[in-house]
Amino acid sequence: MDLPIKFSSDAQVIAEEVARFRALSPANRMQSIRGMLAAGALIMRHSPKAAFLRDYTQDQENRARQAVKDFIARHAR
Repeated sequence: MDLPIKFSSDAQVIAEEVARFRALSPANRMQSIRGMLAAGALIMRHSPKAAFLRDYTQDQENRARQAVKDFIARHAR
């Protein structure tokens, strides 16, 4: 079926968003990142699974921290 509407591919949309982000000043990039983090935190706070999300996030941070410690222990000789 030939539709009169053409949709952008996911790759094209992502490339356009990356180009927009790269065109921002460093300060505006940080503001954008902070805004996304704040939005995520707001969603997590209002989620019916907020406790799970909080615990999961903490677990992931602990795993990352431990992975760095393990890496340093193996390679810092």
